[in-house]
Amino acid sequence: MALSMIALLLAQAASDLPVRVPLGEVPLPAPKSVERVIVMRVNFAPGQAMPAHVHPAPVVCLVETGSFDVRIGDAPARTVHVGEVTLEPANVPVGWFRNLSATSPASLVCTFLAGHDDHEISRMLPGR
Repeated sequence: MALSMIALLLAQAASDLPVRVPLGEVPLPAPKSVERVIVMRVNFAPGQAMPAHVHPAPVVCLVETGSFDVRIGDAPARTVHVGEVTLEPANVPVGWFRNLSATSPASLVCTFLAGHDDHEISRMLPGR
């Protein structure tokens, strides 16, 4: 991954093309037939959290503003900041996605890799 990104940046530097800046790359845990891509901004109020939920398709999120505490699957909770990318694999519970600021809003730009049978974007999980 790193070598391909470096090669891309070097090639662009030697041309008159707009510069592409790689923001992240996440491997998908299983092959996925993607029929449509849904991109949306998710806005969080200060201190607000997205409760436990699951997605039927993989979701890649880029932190646009702010910082978040996030727990995905069995991985330990971690903090992600502006410019960092997360992967929410299909059918893996997301424990939470919480805006760490008590005074400022925060936002994510999320991309859903939806297949033919993926009709809902997410489903909230009870009691988690």
